[in-house]
Formats: sequence, structure tokens, C-alpha cells
Amino acid sequence: MKFKSVNELQNFSFRDCTITRFEILKDPALVRMELEALIVEPRNSQNTHFTQSYAGTVYLRMTEASVLSGVKVGYRFYSADGKLLSETPDVPMTEEEIAALPASLEGTFLPGIEITEENNDARTGVITVEYPPEEQYDTLPTQSYELTVRFRDVILEWDFFMNKVETPGM
Repeated sequence: MKFKSVNELQNFSFRDCTITRFEILKDPALVRMELEALIVEPRNSQNTHFTQSYAGTVYLRMTEASVLSGVKVGYRFYSADGKLLSETPDVPMTEEEIAALPASLEGTFLPGIEITEENNDARTGVITVEYPPEEQYDTLPTQSYELTVRFRDVILEWDFFMNKVETPGM
């Protein structure tokens, strides 16, 4: 890989990012993803273009990783005047559901990975994944999951930069 970014998640934008492969491995303890449409921010140590640019296919690895928990994210429906019509609460996932989840994540969106705790030896982060709607312009909620993962380092590698990110209104 030509470009390698270590522990710089804050210097990427996941707004257009999709998952093409997701794996949780026990030996070695890794969470691995193959990503498309990940945006490298100008302040990223590997970005010499000083603009937001898409990376080619990105290979993400979380080393010494273990999944602590998983949640199927709930949602709320409101009326046009702001009244709550219905609510579906978050549902904790079992270990079996967490183990089965990666096989179904090809083609899902990766809205973000948020670091929630960080020290010298380990980090804890929340990986959010969202299934696309069945109909392209459907606005109904789709399945979303959050996985809480403890890991040592997060390494992102890619071979080339693609296009500069278009800025709306320009």
C-alpha cells in the first residue's frame, strides 16, 4: 500500500463511505473492513493535495480488537407539528447476532467510526453501519447497527487518491 494512516480517524470523512467487506477475526484479533468512497481530509498526514479527496479502495484494520457490544438502533416517528407518533427502542444484540452481522454488511453505508475512549494502550470506538433503502429515494428508516469495539490501533491503507470532493453550490 502506498498510503498508510495510523490512528487518524478524525482526519477522514465517512459521509459517502460504503463497506464492501467486513470481518471480525478472533486469531489474530482484528476487525477488518474494505471501504469505498472514504474521504481523506486536508489535515490528514497522507494528504498532500490540501483538499478533501476520495481515496481509492481503503483497507481498514483495528488491531488487537474485540467487539464489546452491539445494538440494533431504534428510531422515532414524528408528525409534521413535532408530536411523537411512535418509537422503536434500541435493541441489544446477542453474541450470535454480532457474529452473524458481518456477512450481511456488504454494500451498507458506514456513516462513521467515533472514538469514545482513548489511552496509551487501547481505544474504544463505536462503528455505525446503516443499510441502504430498498427504493433509492425512500425516506423510511432502514436497519442501523452500532458496534462498540476495543482495539489498540486503527490502520487505514490505500494505493491512490481519486477525485477531489465536489463542494455543493460551487
